[in-house]
Amino acid sequence: LGSKKLTLTVYFPEKVALFFSKNFEDGWERDGASLAVFINGTKVVDLWGGYADQQAARKWRQDTMTVTFSTTKAVAALCVALLVERGRLRYDELVSTYWPGFAKHGKANVTVQMALSHEACAGLGYLDTPITEEIAADHNKIREILENEWPKWEPGRKNGYHAYTYGWIIDQIVRHADEKHRSVGQFLREEITGPHRTSLHLFPTML
Repeated sequence: LGSKKLTLTVYFPEKVALFFSKNFEDGWERDGASLAVFINGTKVVDLWGGYADQQAARKWRQDTMTVTFSTTKAVAALCVALLVERGRLRYDELVSTYWPGFAKHGKANVTVQMALSHEACAGLGYLDTPITEEIAADHNKIREILENEWPKWEPGRKNGYHAYTYGWIIDQIVRHADEKHRSVGQFLREEITGPHRTSLHLFPTML
């Protein structure tokens, strides 16, 4: 941590906190972190420490929010599952049934299940069109780009991790299937995390 002084706040079994602290001492954590563990609904570990910025101006708090990276893909899939449960989507149905424009350029046979599993996502592991921040924030422009892209492989023939495009594709599927045409982030907030008072937020560019 150099000149930074680590302040650790904990409610924990001691051995877990020891290893948590070592992550900072050994350089595995550069700034701040937190850890909570629940067993059968009971919180058994709750600890946090370090700083929430690189300048060490803000201490990491119990409620400090952080990026969860691709674990949010599972959360997005939960939104799809809820739409399936409500009869708005079917896993074995073609994406183009809900989103007709997606069928262009060799993507007509992509199912919802294929899109979720990276087996397809229409073979759109990357896009040929350069994406600026402005474009990334405009779901209509992203929709048009996805519709006009050719797959990089034949959908269903092989897998490929869709690190950046997964969120945009699932967001469009949710928008087209949801009766209110909400984004995947708004759907999650209004249907799942809001009612359960959970601090988890989704943005298509972060999936």
